[in-house]
Amino acid sequence: MALDGITETIAHFVGTFELTIEQARLRDQYEEFSALRRKAEIDGLDEPTSIHIKADLDIPAGEYKALPFNFLPSQPELPLPKAPVGPVHEAVIILNGDSAESARFVPDSISGPSSAPELIILRPDTVPLGSAMTFTVQKVVMRDNDTVGEGDFRDTEALIAQGEEMLEMALSLHAVAAPSLSLADYKSTEMLEALAQQMTAPANANIDGVTVHQFHGDDALGVIVNGKYVDDAPVWTDILPAFHQPEEAGEDEAESMLPAEWDQSKDPDFDDGHLVVTGGNLAINAVSASVGWVDAPYIAVGGQAISLTAISQVALVSDWDVGAPGTGSGTNVIQSSKIEVEGRDAPWLDNGAGTTGQPEFIVVDWVHGDLVVANFVKQVIDGTDIDNIQTEISAASTLYALGDNEMFNVTDIVQLGSFYDLIMIDGNMISVDMLYQTNVLMDDDIISGGMPGAMAGDDDNVIMNDASVKTIGEDTHQGLQQNLSNAMALDQTDMDALENALLNDPLFAGMEQMRVLKIDGDLLQVNIVEQVTMMLDQDQIDLSGPSAADTEVVAGSNALLNSVNLTKMGVDSTVMAADGSYSDLLLHQASLIDVPDNQEITDMTNEAIAAIMADMSVPQPDAALALHAQSTDTTTPDDGLQSMLA
Repeated sequence: MALDGITETIAHFVGTFELTIEQARLRDQYEEFSALRRKAEIDGLDEPTSIHIKADLDIPAGEYKALPFNFLPSQPELPLPKAPVGPVHEAVIILNGDSAESARFVPDSISGPSSAPELIILRPDTVPLGSAMTFTVQKVVMRDNDTVGEGDFRDTEALIAQGEEMLEMALSLHAVAAPSLSLADYKSTEMLEALAQQMTAPANANIDGVTVHQFHGDDALGVIVNGKYVDDAPVWTDILPAFHQPEEAGEDEAESMLPAEWDQSKDPDFDDGHLVVTGGNLAINAVSASVGWVDAPYIAVGGQAISLTAISQVALVSDWDVGAPGTGSGTNVIQSSKIEVEGRDAPWLDNGAGTTGQPEFIVVDWVHGDLVVANFVKQVIDGTDIDNIQTEISAASTLYALGDNEMFNVTDIVQLGSFYDLIMIDGNMISVDMLYQTNVLMDDDIISGGMPGAMAGDDDNVIMNDASVKTIGEDTHQGLQQNLSNAMALDQTDMDALENALLNDPLFAGMEQMRVLKIDGDLLQVNIVEQVTMMLDQDQIDLSGPSAADTEVVAGSNALLNSVNLTKMGVDSTVMAADGSYSDLLLHQASLIDVPDNQEITDMTNEAIAAIMADMSVPQPDAALALHAQSTDTTTPDDGLQSMLA
């Protein structure tokens, strides 16, 4: 029976629906079947499948021959570079391929000389056995001279040239010539005599306005700040400008349990208000050295016992600020020295027991030649932050960060060796410590517009030379006893005679055993540190616009530090020198702070400021002549900053 059109359509729909349902049912059954089959295939596999490969690797005899191989011929020994024609510490090591090539020195504003010394790469066998020597040269050169806007600005190159002449002036104010970085100079008796002569008659600059404080011998002991004895030395973190002081957390911030970066109540880049930073630089040279290489309660010296310690500190500041009343910053100069000697008995000696027995056995360490423990450190920071800005302050908030630079040179040395009961030195016992610190700051600013003062109302600069020498173990001197003199004449072939002489010496009664260090040459203990910091922060600021008067200007707030902490660790010693003992201690503090009598100068022009530094021509002292010449005064009343003090 034929169906009508509507009935046929319904029949097709019902059939299609049943087929679709059946396909879905069959699909579920197939997937279940496939899963059960895969499970049955892997149920019996307890371990991973192993693949075994069988190969016949037997090589018939005589059928194959080894590949030919020859070692490359050894390379000939490369010659050492030529001796330097200038100061070794101004050279640079350049590694190129398999060899170390001598490097050429590129003169700059700090070094001065135009020579090109070549650095000698020392072989390991050039350092005496048992010795310790370090050479450290660190240098930071920064040029952050920014110009924003257009105006009648001072010439930056001319200001840098004036700063270099100012550094030369500062170097001429030291009591003695710059220390040599050659170990041979401190081994030479003639050189040591020249250094001792310079310390006895140190140079005094003949320049009006230079303040010099000098202390000799025991007078230099203690804490001395700017030429005065004080109880405690100033702490660097306490005297930092307000700009560099850490911000104290407020009550809301301290009590908040959420991270500070989650607080989006303020713009993360700009705070409210207006700020122009052209100063705020931080420069630090820091050296810490702890040396305890060899020492003994008894030291016998066949030659002389020489001990020289010199601390020379120089600070030179030019701070001429031009602007409205209240404009500009001051400069705090601090030169601090702390020299102390602390007694310490050898802890292994029981001097109070009253025993009289002689040692039962002896151990002798023999050094054929010199024994050296020397540290040479030179740190230089040469920074210029000469900023020129002329702009209109009209935005809702403003920040110009043209300064706020940080420069660091840090050296930390620890040298620990062995203590003995007796040290026998056939030659001389030489100890030289020289700390040479130079700080130079030029902060001559011209400010028009803006609100003076740092964030805490203090925009003063702080420069500091800080030196500390602490000796643990006090030496007493006396003549060399004949029995020790006879024992020192014995060489290593007479070891039995040397042991018998020392074991039967009444000086060592009460010891259970003896540890002896025998040095055929000299004992040299040298620590030389030279630090130079120069910062040029001569800014010219011209602000205008509706918010210029509310703009905070940080043109000062520079912080410069040269710091040396030297600790020599030992025990109380009786030093017996056949040719006598000589020791000297010198502390030299020289400073020149040049500021106008009236800070409220409003009519000084750019030409007048340039004329202030026009007559600065003092020859740079040659570091290579550090110990060759007598101390002479190379300055005249017309040199350096004389014109600034008229």
